Amino acid sequence: MKKKIIPISLIILFSIVLWGSVSLSGEYIATINVPIELVDLPNNYTTGYISNKDVYMRVKSKGWEIAKILLGTENKFDVSVHRKMGKRKIDLKDEIQNNGWLTSSVQVLEIVPSQVECDVDKIVSKNVAVTYNLDVKYKEGYGLASDIILSPSVVKIYGPYSVLQNIDTVETEYMELLEVNEPIDTEIKLKEIEGISYSSNTCNLQMDVQKIVDRSFEDIVVDIRNVPTSKELILYPSKISVVIKGGINNLGRLTNDSIKAYVDFWTVMRNEGEPIEPTIEYPSYSSLVDIKPRKLEYVIKQY
Repeated sequence: MKKKIIPISLIILFSIVLWGSVSLSGEYIATINVPIELVDLPNNYTTGYISNKDVYMRVKSKGWEIAKILLGTENKFDVSVHRKMGKRKIDLKDEIQNNGWLTSSVQVLEIVPSQVECDVDKIVSKNVAVTYNLDVKYKEGYGLASDIILSPSVVKIYGPYSVLQNIDTVETEYMELLEVNEPIDTEIKLKEIEGISYSSNTCNLQMDVQKIVDRSFEDIVVDIRNVPTSKELILYPSKISVVIKGGINNLGRLTNDSIKAYVDFWTVMRNEGEPIEPTIEYPSYSSLVDIKPRKLEYVIKQY
């Protein structure tokens, strides 16, 4: 029985090949879609605007020829601009002969679109800022302790003027970071823009992530600002305590001089008779948790 299996398998395989040969030797009509590519560009010029990026063709040919076209992954429809610059309108039927993969045995019945409009632009360059595209989730109790740093923060981009004039920034590729509880120092790619190249395709991303804690600062002197020479503003008390929240390393480097507290005389006058709340200035990437006392009494003396 086993000896019969091999001949039967060969007969079936031969039959399939024979059927395929007979079938593909007949004529067929098929619709194919390939990308358009402008060729014969002037030196230092490139493709700007193009009305259609793909062309659809109804073709008639032997099955073998159509199969070769459909299985050819590198096929592109070349459109010559004949080294001319500026805006062009080109009849695509005239470009069939420029595409050797459409052999003489392939008859093109219809081509859509029949024309393509394009703009052949000079290649220019400009410097643009790099921005990040991040989705960061910090582990509970942790957070960002300083600005996110991208290096380089500016890149030079190259491409057609008609495209570059509308680009002021380029983004990094989207990155999601979960449960972050330590500093980040990693390389990230720039998001691709069709027809544009970069002086650098990647940049370095740095994030200072620290444990977030509270720290109390005692005896902060409250300054008094904008007092007329004929008046005196006396605060009770003249010193306060504040609680600041921020990165544990950053807070460890702060002193009382890092925090400014003040009262503006004219703000006091607008709220005469009411206790006044001092304004607090503190380092970035930290937050004010509490002030003690929150409001101050005062006396205004006239000279």
